Amino acid sequence: MEKSYGSGVEDQLRKAVREAEKVGDDVKKGFDGTVSRGKEAAERIGADAQGAVDGAREYMESARKKAGKTAERVTAYADDNTALVAVAAFGVGLLVGYLVTRKS
Repeated sequence: MEKSYGSGVEDQLRKAVREAEKVGDDVKKGFDGTVSRGKEAAERIGADAQGAVDGAREYMESARKKAGKTAERVTAYADDNTALVAVAAFGVGLLVGYLVTRKS
């Protein structure tokens, strides 16, 4: 009788081990799936961030070119209208001097 009791315990232990292995496999599969989804999300975020950086870089390059063209136009205007620019600068200087020295 004792032998059958012992084999019953062994059978229960084997079943418990098999169940624990199944649970372990399920946990591993779930963990692997979660890691895989995390990697995919990180790759998408990285690609989105790279796209934003590229867009900002293009925007800055465009702004730099426009600022350069504007500076060239202002310089050309100043060269073509030297007398007008000189009079305007003199007028602005007078106005600033008046505003600084006036009493409230």
